[in-house]
Amino acid sequence: MTEVTRQRRALLIGCGTFTDSSLAQLRSPRRDVEDMSRMLYEAGYAQVFADVDCTTRAAQRAVEAFLLEARVDDALNLIYFSTHGLQDRQGKLYFAFTDTEKRYLSATAVGAEWVRDRVYDSRSKSTLILVDCCFSGSFITGMQARSSGEPDVDVLVRGLPQGSGVAVLTASGEHEASFEDVESPTARTSYFTEAVVAGVATGAADLNRDGRITVDELYEYVYHHVVNGPSPQRPRKLGMGEGTMVVAEPLGQPVRIPAQVSPPTGRAAAPVLRARGVLGYAAFDGQSVVIGKDGFGPVMKGERRLHVSDVAGVSFKPATSLHYGYLQVIQKGVQPAPISRFGPGAGRPPMEDGASVSFARSVNAEMQQMRDAIETAIGIPPRALRASTAKNSAWATIGRGLLWALGILAGLLEAIVIAATVTDSWDDHSVGTAVTANLLSGGAVLASGRVLYINRRK
Repeated sequence: MTEVTRQRRALLIGCGTFTDSSLAQLRSPRRDVEDMSRMLYEAGYAQVFADVDCTTRAAQRAVEAFLLEARVDDALNLIYFSTHGLQDRQGKLYFAFTDTEKRYLSATAVGAEWVRDRVYDSRSKSTLILVDCCFSGSFITGMQARSSGEPDVDVLVRGLPQGSGVAVLTASGEHEASFEDVESPTARTSYFTEAVVAGVATGAADLNRDGRITVDELYEYVYHHVVNGPSPQRPRKLGMGEGTMVVAEPLGQPVRIPAQVSPPTGRAAAPVLRARGVLGYAAFDGQSVVIGKDGFGPVMKGERRLHVSDVAGVSFKPATSLHYGYLQVIQKGVQPAPISRFGPGAGRPPMEDGASVSFARSVNAEMQQMRDAIETAIGIPPRALRASTAKNSAWATIGRGLLWALGILAGLLEAIVIAATVTDSWDDHSVGTAVTANLLSGGAVLASGRVLYINRRK
């Protein structure tokens, strides 16, 4: 009797094109599916089905057909989603596809509960579901949410009987968010998918070097790969059936790669620089700049990641005791958000700008270190920076002296105006006198305020 080969199968579904205008277009799903498909074929998967930018009905048919064809003796059946994840008013999770309408999720999107039921009905005893989705329909200019809120991903394993052999790995935790950059010249694989592909393709996820990559090992590798990078995401693992689920069996000796870096590139990894700003944060690992937002009022929760190859420069202003400073990443071919001229945010980009972060005086040194590291990475010579800084300092000294002189002169003139008015030596009915008095008063106030601002900034 011929022994039946235990095979591994995979279904990869990604969607980045949507007809509903309230759903932002995504570029990474196509790249995610392509990289995952290539990696799984090389890892020896017997069947790899992939579909990108399909309709909801086509996605449902693909999932149902894939699971109906599963066999009891399959080594693993892997299902992968890369698209928008949306929640209805009850908090139920849905996966969006090209014809999904945000207002009618139950009728036009694929529900997580529906996927769970198809898994339950199948004969598969080892099912792994990878979820690299966004969990919000909110967007920021130049970026779109890759996760936010409290997605009910747990429904994929909830209610399944013990021993059903179902595990779910998600890109981030319930209260975390990440953003996809839509303005870079090329689409980039997400942190989560990048870690999965690197861990399996190189064998680095075989942590105990026994020639097998289990779900637990893959999760541990992906988790450390992501959290030790500039992104604050925290991948999750849900459920787990009885026994050990093997994702792949790498050929040859596994390559030992530090968890915090990608496959070797021939150079040492740069330390990760992080700094906390106002309603946000900034990070740089030598390769990618991350600008994150905490989510408050008009400031949406999430992060933007920019590779150094997409960065043209950095606009930077140190904080003072009276005003916040800012660090703004300038992208190639993209007009940066303008500096606000009026209001409480004057002197810096708006807080909702996804490419900048405002910060207090206490983190000036950290932000300046990050600025210098980014500029060095994109090829701006440090000596040019020092010369520019020295030149600016000289002009600042001259400017402060002139402003002090102007302030003193304006103050004296204002004192003369007040004295003349009190002694009634000027004609109060003279329009020229009134206009002159008001101009001198306004000039004195503005000049004094400017001198104080410049002095405090130093």
